[in-house]
Amino acid sequence: MNNFLFNFQSSYTGGGLKRLVAYLEWFDNNGGAYFIVNHRIKKLLPGNKHNILYYVNYSKIQKSLNIQNYLDDIVRQIGVDINLYYSYGIPVHYRVGEVNWFHLSNVLPLIKHSGYGIHLFRSIELKWLGVLIRNGYKNIEVLSAESNYSLSFFPSGLGHKLVVSPNGSDEEIKLFERHADRTINDIAIINGTVVYKDLESSYNIFLGLQEDIPKLRLVIIGNSSWIPSRIKNSQFVDILGELPHIKVIDLLSSARFYINTSRVENSWNAASEGVLLASESFISGINPHLELIAIIGYEKYTLNDDILHVEKKNLTSKGLPTWLNIIEDMIKFTKYDF
Repeated sequence: MNNFLFNFQSSYTGGGLKRLVAYLEWFDNNGGAYFIVNHRIKKLLPGNKHNILYYVNYSKIQKSLNIQNYLDDIVRQIGVDINLYYSYGIPVHYRVGEVNWFHLSNVLPLIKHSGYGIHLFRSIELKWLGVLIRNGYKNIEVLSAESNYSLSFFPSGLGHKLVVSPNGSDEEIKLFERHADRTINDIAIINGTVVYKDLESSYNIFLGLQEDIPKLRLVIIGNSSWIPSRIKNSQFVDILGELPHIKVIDLLSSARFYINTSRVENSWNAASEGVLLASESFISGINPHLELIAIIGYEKYTLNDDILHVEKKNLTSKGLPTWLNIIEDMIKFTKYDF
């Protein structure tokens, strides 16, 4: 058993769940480790022969007050010195292990919110979380984020090890190679409807593309309540709501276009799937997207009005990191003399 404790208690969807599953699988095949996970995903997780899992029901009030009594109890139950404590997006309010690692799962708590359309109450929540994260810096040896952009919001002069740690791209690499000969349909895909995705700009790109391809339809995946009425009421738009990941993959793989005009992202992972699977993509020129194109697109892209246009035929998956790369890099840091 590795004396590593991973805290994923706030992660039950999206990239956090993907990282948790990847870590569970790897450590279960390599001696096991301790994991704190959200009680809502108990039935979703793979069987574990060597890992030990602690399921936590953590209220929103406890989260906002940074009450972590569950962590004290679990550390006592483990009963041995923790070599690595890894916290996925959860403020570290005291030193738990010999090496304490905080991973930034969302960049919004550390940045200003003007221009992103975030509602006031949500903005206050995020800013308070940012205060809690910063208060924990003194208890941390390693700070990681999923892009160089997000990593830049951490302090650089306090002696922390700073690590870029995106999600592994194993699935994207396989799909990129597997779907090379798929039939292309006249659809443009938007995946995600939260306010900072800037759907109005995405829709305007779609209208421009439709001038050349009159049969083109816009397919939107995500919560329909966040979609502006002008788009929701368009006769050219199909709103599919939340979909299983396998269905999203199927749609992207047959799409002529993928559109992502997000104003801010923590990671380039949010866009990589669409860019690698759709025939062509139009994505905003924000820093994480530029980082992605530097990895998979070399210089074969165009940039107009801060929108990147890339074609799948010009892309490569060779530079993308796998989960094995990410986990092995993490383990190396536990051997540093802090």
